[in-house]
Order: sequence, then C-alpha cells, then structure tokens
Amino acid sequence: MRVQRRVSAVGTVMVCRQVVSLGRPYAGQTVTVHVSDSTITVDLDGQVRVIRRTTDVPVRNVKTNKPHGASHVV
Repeated sequence: MRVQRRVSAVGTVMVCRQVVSLGRPYAGQTVTVHVSDSTITVDLDGQVRVIRRTTDVPVRNVKTNKPHGASHVV
C-alpha cells in the first residue's frame, strides 16, 4: 500500500503507529511511503530508505494532513 505523510518539525513521520526518523532537513516535506507486511519504504528526493516494520497495525490514513495554519489572533 502506498501512503503520504508530512514530515514533522523534528524530522519524523508516523506510519501504522510506528515512528520513522528521517532527519530535520526533511521537516515540512510530504513524502511517499510504501507499506508492506515486513517493511516500510520511504522515497526521499530520489533516495530510498527501507525500514523494518515493528508493528502489525493496518494503515488507517492514506493521505497526509494539511499543514496547520495560524489561529486567528485577536
């Protein structure tokens, strides 16, 4: 299954309740993640990272969330 995630400010994404560290240079970017039964593969600017999957939780969210905007200032 292929999903999208937005990299957090500290450089991590969460897929299937597993936190994957990508590094701060990728903060704010949207990445494509391929999830299989045993691995999580992340596509980063032409690089591919393969991480062993440590959970068996199914994918719940396919698309990434929009970045949070500033709340209205009064």
